[in-house]
Amino acid sequence: MKTKILITAFSFGAIFSEVIDLFLTEKWQFAAIFCVVVLDASLAMLKALKEAKFETNKAFKAVKTLVIFWLLLATVLIIEKGFPFASFLSEAVIVPILLFQIISIIKNLHLLGFISGPLADKILENVDKHKEI
Repeated sequence: MKTKILITAFSFGAIFSEVIDLFLTEKWQFAAIFCVVVLDASLAMLKALKEAKFETNKAFKAVKTLVIFWLLLATVLIIEKGFPFASFLSEAVIVPILLFQIISIIKNLHLLGFISGPLADKILENVDKHKEI
């Protein structure tokens, strides 16, 4: 029984150290997701405070979003590690996340009055069309 516990513990330790090494190797992808999610959430909270519509539940949505995006990226990186032919997956997952977050950041900056112009107006006009349905 003691031998089985030791083998199991060493196995989990080996797997855990590989996963930690993978995450440290790809730290910039995790940092990129962190930066865009935090900036977008900060601007959204600033907009809500300005309009006196701040809700704590909506503020915590950023934490959930960050954790979900990080778990998604971690899963894809583990798949890439196990299947080298799938090396494109992390880019295929991270680029749309970053693009949507950056569009949301531009929208929030425009609504707060930090940026203006016809391009920002056009982006804002087309971003949330699905909400009008």
